[in-house]
Parts: sequence; C-alpha cells; structure tokens
Amino acid sequence: MIERKSTLSDIAKLAKVSIKTASRVVRQESNVSLKTKTAVETAMKTLKYRPSVAPRATVGSRSYVLALIFDNPNTSYIVELLRGALDQARKDGYHLIVEPVNLASPNVAEDITNLLVQSNLDGMILPPPLCDDPSILQALKSSGKPFARISPSISEDLGLRVEISDYDAAKQMTVKLIQLGHTSIGFITGRKGTATTRRRLDGFLSAMKDAKLTVPDDFILEGTYEYRSGLDAGESLLQQAQRPTAIFASNDEMAAGVIAAAHKAGVSVPTELSIAGFDDSVIATVVWPQLTTVRQPIKDMAAAAVNMVTKQCRGQMEDQPTARKLPIKLIMRESTALKS
Repeated sequence: MIERKSTLSDIAKLAKVSIKTASRVVRQESNVSLKTKTAVETAMKTLKYRPSVAPRATVGSRSYVLALIFDNPNTSYIVELLRGALDQARKDGYHLIVEPVNLASPNVAEDITNLLVQSNLDGMILPPPLCDDPSILQALKSSGKPFARISPSISEDLGLRVEISDYDAAKQMTVKLIQLGHTSIGFITGRKGTATTRRRLDGFLSAMKDAKLTVPDDFILEGTYEYRSGLDAGESLLQQAQRPTAIFASNDEMAAGVIAAAHKAGVSVPTELSIAGFDDSVIATVVWPQLTTVRQPIKDMAAAAVNMVTKQCRGQMEDQPTARKLPIKLIMRESTALKS
C-alpha cells in the first residue's frame, strides 16, 4: 500500500498553526518566531514532509513557475490546452506544471492551496469546470496569486479570463444545419452542470426557436464529453421511430461516437444523417467522414491565459483588458450535407 504524502495542512495541524504560518516556515521567511519555527520544523520531520517543488525564492520574489490544473474527461481538449499553455509559458520564460484535480473531492480548495504553497507558484490557469468552482476561486482570491480562467460563467469580475461565445457558436452551427434543410435535429449535451454545456444547449434551442422548429424532449440527450457517451446517445437517437435527420453533439469526441453509431446501424452519413461537432480537435479529421464542427481556438485560449498571468506577475496588466474573447469558425466537412 502506497503511503499518503503529507501535505502542508497536515504540518499546520500537527504544529497547531495556520497553513499560512506553516508556509512561511517552509519558505524560510524571517518574520516567524523561533517557537513557531521549531514547532513547524519538528512537524515536518515527524511527517517526513517534502515540498513537491523546492522553494527557490521567498514571498515577494518570482519563482517563474505556473500551474495548469484540470478535471475534464475530454482528452483532445486537454491536449490542446497543454500545447498552448506549454508553448506560451516557454516563450514568457516560465515553467509550467500540470496537475489533475478531483472537483468532487471535499478537500479540493485545500488541495489547491497546498499546491500553490508547496510548488511556490507564481500563478495558475483554470479551464472548465474548475474555473467556476466557488471554493477554488475563494482559495485563489485569498492567496493573492494571479490566475486566469478559461471559459468561465460566474464572477465575471474575478481574475483574468479568456473565452469564446459558446452560445453564439452553437447557434451558428444549428442555423447552418437548418439552412441545409434539416428541421428534425437531435442534440447531445456535454457534462452535466458545466457552463459550456448549458450555453451550447441554449444556443441550439434559440436557433430552433427562431426558425419556429420544435424539439421533442427525447431529441435532447445527456452526454459527458466522452466518446462512449456520444456512441450511446447516437444509438438511442437512431433507434427512435421518428429519428432526426441531423445530430449536433457538444464536442467532437461525442460526434465521433455518433458517426460510429450510424455506421453500426447502417445509416449513411451524410446521405441519411448529418452530424456536427464542436472544438475541431484532432479526432474531427481522423474519423470518416471527416467532421463538420465549430473550430474553438483551444490552444490559443490557453496561450492567452498564460500570457495574461505572466504579464500580471510582471506588473504589465495595468493598461491591459482583464478579459479576452477569441473568435470561432464553422468548419464544413463531409459529415453534413443538404437534406435529401
């Protein structure tokens, strides 16, 4: 059995001090009493505590280390985030560490605080759904460290943010499907409870309402942003007596699952069924037929978030906007066609 690694909160509890005070000792700050320093150092030895990244500077100095944290099952999305964030961090002279975070954990805010202190971070990047968790946002606000959120939906005045209009993008794709002659369109939502899921669904419904088209309840199915959920939802939609002539999935992974479901059912794409996705990730061009999709500039969004944080670390954000909205583009490929 692997022994659990001691955290800063464990040290603080044993030494009977606050996490903030324990962090001062770890960082070797001078404004700590000898009694407190001894208690914390004794706790560190007792629990065999070691910072995950050795502190290179005292508070007030930059470590040139940022973190990107994530809790997202969409592999393609995470890969694109990493590409953009790593490239930009390197350009800006920073190191980037990447940490998975379990949003369902009751200690998630504490874990973030520990990461900030133990790794001596200068700042942090938060993609969805972490960017909208109140406990994480409060922990970061209390730390005083710069952070940037990607596609947030709450607390617009809190921290730096980079986004697209998920609502407008989903609406534009739905309008395009309608223009192709499709009036019976199914929709697969993303991960339950996330802002992007709600905004994309709202955009779809708005376009359908504007065109005076009804959407049966069983034409909207819940997904998780994972391939398997798209496959399952696609099979359910195609088994209906009056099946849709087009299906719009909230990301490319799920849209690829719908294509597989169509192949399995002997339904021709796009002759009998048009399929659209969202992101323009790698999978969009490796499936057959290649996927019509919304191109979301994921890599550019991550790069912009990193650059905003590094500028704030250097005090260069005073005359800069704290929010950036990047453009999307509809990419029309072989998975959609005029309704026959």
